[in-house]
Amino acid sequence: MSGFVLITRHPSDCAELQAMLDPCGLKLRPFPVLRLSEVHDEEAWGAVTERLSDLAAKAWLVLASPRAPERFAAACRQFGVEELLELPVAAVGTGTADAARRTGFRVEQVGPGSGAGLAQQLAREIVDPTTFIFACGRDRRSELPRGLCAAGHEVLPIVVYQMDPTPPRELPPLGPSLEAVVLTSPRAAQLYLEGVGGLPLPCRHWALGTTTQTAAAAIGIECLIPPEPNLESLAEELCKS
Repeated sequence: MSGFVLITRHPSDCAELQAMLDPCGLKLRPFPVLRLSEVHDEEAWGAVTERLSDLAAKAWLVLASPRAPERFAAACRQFGVEELLELPVAAVGTGTADAARRTGFRVEQVGPGSGAGLAQQLAREIVDPTTFIFACGRDRRSELPRGLCAAGHEVLPIVVYQMDPTPPRELPPLGPSLEAVVLTSPRAAQLYLEGVGGLPLPCRHWALGTTTQTAAAAIGIECLIPPEPNLESLAEELCKS
């Protein structure tokens, strides 16, 4: 088959899914309703610095987005806490794990494509109470830290980036031949709807998981979800549909 899939991501975040869609002839058309800017969470970095000797010896770093590793590493150098660059890393999904390795981190755990899945995996494999530094965005899902805390671990979030709405006038044209739309978060679903004029485009809509699916349904967008909340399963379903 051939055609285009609109996705509410920046082009730089699309390479992994695009590679999975190449065999069936589908091309992603990025519709980046959110754009990235860096955040310097000085209060959180101060708290981490006060406990540096203990954290550097015992803590883990958890990452849920490929946007986080490079920005966390840069902030470690900025705040003079390079010891944290040696922490073992647990990552949500292969895309985040690959971004962490490219930045120089030692990735020891790669969970499925959801924060809840990684939290469950870590709870099974790390029994002793552990501190997890969570390098994250300002607007983030709660499943990963909540799951780790429920398992008796400590989570220290450090915000290293934020995603702000892209002004509608700066969004790219929708273009023809759309086979589907992929909504990547509840917030992206709302901004997508605003960006296309208030009515969903006349094609199938997909979400990676039930959280985005439920949020989209609340604003009038009916979304399908793949059997598993990861890019591999999504790509398989897109190629079949």
